[in-house]
Amino acid sequence: MTTVSDIRNYINDNCPETLAFEGDNVGLIVGRAQKCVNKALITLDVDEKVASEAVSTGCDVIISHHPLMFSPIKTLTDDDPMQRTLCCLAANDVALISAHTNLDCVSGGLNDYLAQKLGVFNTSVIEPVGESAGVLHGFGRIGEVEDGLTLSDMLFRCINALGAHGVRYTGSPDKPVKKVALNCGGGAGEMNLCIKMGVDLFITGDVKYNPFRDAYESGMAVIDAGHYETEHIVTELFYSMLSKQFSDIELVFSKENISVIKYFVK
Repeated sequence: MTTVSDIRNYINDNCPETLAFEGDNVGLIVGRAQKCVNKALITLDVDEKVASEAVSTGCDVIISHHPLMFSPIKTLTDDDPMQRTLCCLAANDVALISAHTNLDCVSGGLNDYLAQKLGVFNTSVIEPVGESAGVLHGFGRIGEVEDGLTLSDMLFRCINALGAHGVRYTGSPDKPVKKVALNCGGGAGEMNLCIKMGVDLFITGDVKYNPFRDAYESGMAVIDAGHYETEHIVTELFYSMLSKQFSDIELVFSKENISVIKYFVK
């Protein structure tokens, strides 16, 4: 019988927790390591609704990309949503395992999967953070797309591949693009490196105004496809990883985890 510890160890073998950004919270966050697992809920985020979903669907563990908490807490009450979520998980014996920036960075992880979804190939790491067996791991990916594409083509590709309801961007829609970089989630921290590397287009989420201006003035196009939109595909990646190893576990996609950002267009 598969245990929570088996799942945590398998994830750690494939995306080592040592690759996580300093201060990140990854691994087994809540629950009993030796608890037997029959059903697992896979999700991007964990909140009260997702915790209740796990309980109501009979899941033994939640496997998430975003951790539930990033810093220590001094109380465990029902005073705020995060504490209520923790109480719900503990009271119902539901474990929580998170793989966050370690999954972003590892070769074959979320950034590589995002590149695959968007048709970016011949990729390499933008900012290395580690190496194993001669393979580099790190933040962001830079590669290329097929000849003849424009920024407009990539805008439609982001919408269709990521299920986005809208994207923000800078650059002329008819701008030719060949050299494309990306960094999932709130990955705008790699933008200056991409400008220096002569990237035609950078795709990420959570871009602030001044970085948009910097890119515009440098001539690099940017698509802010959204934090949720560039990362909710992690559930597909989790399913692919875990279904191959744990055939005895039922894997369930969360229906309650949605993008909380809506678009109002004049």
